[in-house]
Order: sequence, then C-alpha cells, then structure tokens
Amino acid sequence: MATQIYAPPTNNDTLGIYEIFRYTNTLSEGLLSVSFMFLLWIIIFVATKNYSTSRAFTMASFVSFILSMVLSVIDLISPKIMYLFLFMLASGVLWMKLESPSS
Repeated sequence: MATQIYAPPTNNDTLGIYEIFRYTNTLSEGLLSVSFMFLLWIIIFVATKNYSTSRAFTMASFVSFILSMVLSVIDLISPKIMYLFLFMLASGVLWMKLESPSS
C-alpha cells in the first residue's frame, strides 16, 4: 500500500466553507491564508496604482490589515502576519504624510 502524502479529509472537514479553509490551511501549514493575503495586497496595489504609489501602498495595506484581523480572530492566520500588515499600513501612512506638500 502506498503512503499518503496528506491526511485525507474527514466528514467534519467538509461541513462548511470555514472547515474547508481550515483543513486546507492545515495541510499547507498556514501558507494558504498567507499566500491569499499577499496576493490580495498585490491585486489592490496594482488596481490603485493610477493614484500615487504611496496611496496605492497604503490602500492595499489597509484592506489587507482589516482582512487579516478577521482571519486572525477566526484563527486562519497568524497574528504575526496581522502585525506585519499593521506595520505596512503605518509605514504607508508615514510615506503619504512625507510625500504631501507642507501647508
């Protein structure tokens, strides 16, 4: 008999969307949610790139931070990733402030 590469899902792992995401996140050792978050950041950054780069960076970081807070609360993402997006948001706000002309 061949060895299994991953643990097959049980009935509880396929009851709902949350259980499916939790199961696939467990299989990928947490990389699924982190990859999803950084992919979302890149998509939002590129979509808002027609504004200034600092605004696009801040907007992408803001949306990613809000979603990472939700994913952290439901235990699909590590709080370290949430703090990373918070740091990116803070540095984006600082970048926007430094880039704006003084009054």
